Amino acid sequence: MTNSAARFPASLPDSTDSTPAHSRAVSAIDEQAFIAASERLALALDRAATGRSDVDIAEARMRLRELAVKLRDAGYWRTDKHGLRATVSLLWQADRHVSELALRQDKRSEGEKPQD
Repeated sequence: MTNSAARFPASLPDSTDSTPAHSRAVSAIDEQAFIAASERLALALDRAATGRSDVDIAEARMRLRELAVKLRDAGYWRTDKHGLRATVSLLWQADRHVSELALRQDKRSEGEKPQD
């Protein structure tokens, strides 16, 4: 596991932000949850590539999105642009997979409709 103190500083000074630094702190618990959610979504996408559970992707995607917003609100993404890009990329892959799955299901359901 990574060292949360090194990756998520207790306060992120930003002279342009009027929010006090103590309210923008990211806890070690939030960091670990975010890392776990990222790994879970990546694993779910790998499993989906082999035809396994799509439910895992939906749940992992929602959790990662929730945690990413929490980090955004804490001001973390101002200092970690690489992490932001990696998170956006991972969420984009999940969104794309879900959209493709929905399209495949629509095509299957159209094929099952009785012809008039």
